[in-house]
Amino acid sequence: MKKLFAIAIMALTCIQISAQEAGQMRFGATAGMNISTANLEASHSSKIGFHAGIKGEYNFTENVFLNAGLQYSMRGVKDVTEYKLKWNPGYIELPIHVGYRYAFNETVKAFVEAGPYFGIAVSGKMSGDGGSVDLFSDEATSILGGKYKRFEMGIGGAVGVEFSGVQLRVGYDYALTKLCDLSNSGRNSNLYVGLAYMF
Repeated sequence: MKKLFAIAIMALTCIQISAQEAGQMRFGATAGMNISTANLEASHSSKIGFHAGIKGEYNFTENVFLNAGLQYSMRGVKDVTEYKLKWNPGYIELPIHVGYRYAFNETVKAFVEAGPYFGIAVSGKMSGDGGSVDLFSDEATSILGGKYKRFEMGIGGAVGVEFSGVQLRVGYDYALTKLCDLSNSGRNSNLYVGLAYMF
């Protein structure tokens, strides 16, 4: 049994060493602009926000990579119904994308990526003509008709180009979870443009 255990440990060590030698890991900083909406049945307008964070990429091969990060992302909508309500939740998000990269030459590369994302709302206000309240308070729940959910999960994708470590990205995220615990609740969606600098 001890010999079998030792062989298993050696095999796992060799696999780990091989993976480290086969792939390259790099990190970067990201920032950009969001154009978000909530896909509500009631009339509303999109809202402009921002996102910023860090990311890491692991290359499985020269072309295929895993991209994951942690970022703060400001979402929301405005001009909801005739009351002109506006809310602006801020999320800590973890996107996990698998991508494909094509190199035109040593410095210019194009890429496409897609996968799930997970988010937790850590801030947010609802405002209107009568002032503003915390988006997750009982007062906001009474106005919305349901409690705004903090957890969000969805799918997203992006396309972009990289030039000497600088990435220009255009992407879209769509939430699979609803905003509130109501049958007719909307879902967040977000179109974004961003820059990343990879170290």
